[in-house]
Amino acid sequence: MLVVGIVSLPGMMTGQILAGADPTQAVRYQIVTMFLICVSSTLGCTISALLIYRRFFNKKDQFILPQ
Repeated sequence: MLVVGIVSLPGMMTGQILAGADPTQAVRYQIVTMFLICVSSTLGCTISALLIYRRFFNKKDQFILPQ
């Protein structure tokens, strides 16, 4: 997230600034967008890990070999 915010100017923020919007408002929108991307990625990874865990382990936390 640090690289996206500092090294490159993301498209939404640049477009808003070029359109004449307040730069601080454009930065706020960009920060919210980056956090939403980060949260959605975290949730997706967590949910998939939990589903995989339930598929390959039983209630006693023993590994089940797929057949």
